[in-house]
Amino acid sequence: MVDSALKQRFFGGAKNLKGSGSGGGSGSGLNASNFFQLLNEKKTFLIAVFSNLIVQLGITYWTMMHYPVSKQPKFWLIIAQFAIIFILAFVTMPSWIKFILFSSFSFIWGILFSSYRENPAYSGLIQFAVTGTAGIFAAMMAVGVLLILFGVQLGLGVASGLFFALLLLIIVQLVSIFTTNYSSSKRWFSGFALVLFSLYIIYDTNHILQRNYYGDFITASMDYYLDIINIFLDILNLSGGGR
Repeated sequence: MVDSALKQRFFGGAKNLKGSGSGGGSGSGLNASNFFQLLNEKKTFLIAVFSNLIVQLGITYWTMMHYPVSKQPKFWLIIAQFAIIFILAFVTMPSWIKFILFSSFSFIWGILFSSYRENPAYSGLIQFAVTGTAGIFAAMMAVGVLLILFGVQLGLGVASGLFFALLLLIIVQLVSIFTTNYSSSKRWFSGFALVLFSLYIIYDTNHILQRNYYGDFITASMDYYLDIINIFLDILNLSGGGR
């Protein structure tokens, strides 16, 4: 059984430790030798993170491409997503239960994305968005790894800055929806969000390598998953939202 790493992130308990392969972090000022030693120590944890990430993205993609498109309101699905995130963040549970909840979360995203298949503004852009998202993820993850290699560890200040930027984006979007023509500003919001979640990939990569997750690979892979899903959505909006 593993504790909720999200809960530790917000309420303390996270330590930057150079520990075992189940989730140790790095010390300051790594040289190349220590960096590869760190990767070797964390390889089991990292394999679990990326294996789970691939599975979850596969669930979302398959559902998006095969789930019957429905015109019915999907508000209840959004509520279910928030409930799952809350449970994963604040309830201690075995990793296999967290995996089931994460899989349900990924399935719901696939249902929500399925409507893009029959939207003329987006239907031909799905594969382009998938390829673009993969390229951005690979590039930003490489930057995060290089920062660790050069001894740069992104801490609470960077996390706070990214969080408040995200909060500002959400507030401005909500205000825009009720006070202006939101569709005319949609591309601007998507462009800002694309940059923001690209920066989140850098931070999450840096964080995963330096922080002790106490074996909680589910939370680490969900950090990446949320970044990827948001970037995919932003690319779709930037490419087809104005048509």
